[in-house]
Amino acid sequence: MDRIDEEIIHLLEKNSKLTQQEISEEVGISLSACQRRIKTLEQTGVISGYKAVIDPAYLGEGLVVFVLVSLERHSKDGVRAFEAAVSRLSMIKEIYHVAGEYDFIIKVAVADIKDYQNFNYDELANIPGMGKTSSLIALADRKAHPGRRR
Repeated sequence: MDRIDEEIIHLLEKNSKLTQQEISEEVGISLSACQRRIKTLEQTGVISGYKAVIDPAYLGEGLVVFVLVSLERHSKDGVRAFEAAVSRLSMIKEIYHVAGEYDFIIKVAVADIKDYQNFNYDELANIPGMGKTSSLIALADRKAHPGRRR
């Protein structure tokens, strides 16, 4: 990967709807060279997909909470059981297995604090092997929605 590939990746990260013609002009290479490079980046897995970033408020998910989770058991089976249980919960948008004081960080999106409270008591607390948790309420997402100020 060279500087031009890095520029292509940076442009696509900022706006995946750019046409290949626009990208080729921006990085200063021919359209066919740009197409080859993008195809190679996709085939090698450097670019693993394209997605739309949706404002969660429009989906009724105006509150994002990051939950730090410690498991009671740190066995391979305990970790797999936890991952399987949380993967089935639609309110959980992302799951990270981490090293440190906590075992997982999960990103939860719900309508409001009452919905989070219900999720916490009715869903999260009932997962077998769940130990200590700590909740961090997101005030804003400056990366995904930099222009939105609420």
